[in-house]
Amino acid sequence: MAIKFNKRQLGSYEIKVQKKKHVKIFITVLLILLGIAIAIIALKFVLQKSYSGYQVINTTKREDSTSAKYISYQGGALRYSRDGAMAMDAAGNMLWNGTYQMKDPIVDISEKFVAIADRGYKTVEIFNEQGDVNTVEVLKPIIDVKVANQGVIAVLMEGKETNYIYVYDKEGNELVRNRTVASKDGFPIDIALSGDGRKLVTSYIAINSGEVQSKLTFYNYGKVGQNYEDRTVGAFDCGKTMIANLEFLDNDTVCAFGDDKFSIYSMQEIPKLVHEEKITSEIRSIFFNNQYIGLVLNNPGGEQQYKVLLYDLKGKKVLDKNMNFNYENIYLSGNHIIMYTNLEWVIWDTNGNEILRYTFDKNVSYILPGTSERKFIIINDLKMQEIELEG
Repeated sequence: MAIKFNKRQLGSYEIKVQKKKHVKIFITVLLILLGIAIAIIALKFVLQKSYSGYQVINTTKREDSTSAKYISYQGGALRYSRDGAMAMDAAGNMLWNGTYQMKDPIVDISEKFVAIADRGYKTVEIFNEQGDVNTVEVLKPIIDVKVANQGVIAVLMEGKETNYIYVYDKEGNELVRNRTVASKDGFPIDIALSGDGRKLVTSYIAINSGEVQSKLTFYNYGKVGQNYEDRTVGAFDCGKTMIANLEFLDNDTVCAFGDDKFSIYSMQEIPKLVHEEKITSEIRSIFFNNQYIGLVLNNPGGEQQYKVLLYDLKGKKVLDKNMNFNYENIYLSGNHIIMYTNLEWVIWDTNGNEILRYTFDKNVSYILPGTSERKFIIINDLKMQEIELEG
C-alpha cells in the first residue's frame, strides 16, 4: 500500500531531506579543506626540510693544477685554464676535452654551448655539447663575450676611439656588426645576450662636463629590429648610476644591476621598464636565476653584518633578512640560496629558513649545484665529490 503525505507532512519531509543534503555538502567541503590543509603542511615540511650533512656518491681524484677554475655546466662541471677546458658530469667522468692557448680566458655558458674568449686578445672558442669546437678570430681586443642557446655569440671589442659589438653564428660566420664612438656614446661596461640570440643589451658610461652619465642600449636582431636604425629599439638614461652588470634572467627579462639601484626590463621585442628600486646601502653581492633576483647589502649600524634581499622577476620583495655569515661565495640554485667559505656551508630556502649549516674539516674550493636540489659537487685541492644532502 502506498504511503501518502499531507501537505504539512510533505513540507516537513522535504526540509529534512534538504538538511541532510546540506550536512553532506558541509562534510564534503570540510574534508576537502582538511585535505588541502594537510597537503600544504606536508609541502611546507618538505620545502623546509633541514639537513645535518651529506653522503658522498662519487669521488674523483683531482689531477689538474690549482690554477684551473671550475664553473657549473649541465649538472656537472667545466674546468678551464690557459691551455684548455674539460667538461665533466657530476661523477667526474669526462664529457669532452678541448685545448687552446690563452692569456686570460673568460667563459660564458648557455645551456649546452660554451664560449671561451681570450680577454684583451682576439680569439674565441665555441664548444657544443659533444666538445666540437669552432674558433673565431675577431678584429679587435676582446672585452667580453656572451653565448646564446644555439651557439650564437656576441663579442664586445675595444678600439682606440671606437668600440665594436659583433655577433657570430656557432660556425664563426659574422651576422651583425655595431660600433659606438667613445666621444659620443661613452665606454662599454657590460653586455647581455638573450637565450635565442636575437636581443642584446649594452651598458655605457660617459663623462660629460665632469659628470658621470650612464645609459643602456637595447638591440633587436630579429624582424622587429629591421625597422630601427642600427637595430637600436630602445635606450634608457641611468643618470650617475654605473650599470656594471647586465643579465637576461629569461629570454624576455633583463636585469640591470647598478651601484645604487637595480632595474628590471621586459623585452619581448621592445624594452619596457617593469620595476626599478633604489638601494641606499652598499651592495656587497648580487645573485640571480630565472625566478629570483638577490642582493646582499652591508648593514652598518645593524645588529647583524648583512641584509639579504630577494625579489621575484616583477620586482616584488619576497625576502628581507639580516645575517652575520661572512660568506665568500653566494648563488641561487632553484629555491635555495647557497653560501659558503672554504670551511663553512650554509643553505637557506627562499623564505630565509636555514636548512643546512655545515663545517668542513678541509678547505673547499668550490661547491657547485648538481643534478637535483639535494645534490652538489664539492671540489677541494685533491678531489671532486658528488654528494647528496641527508637529514
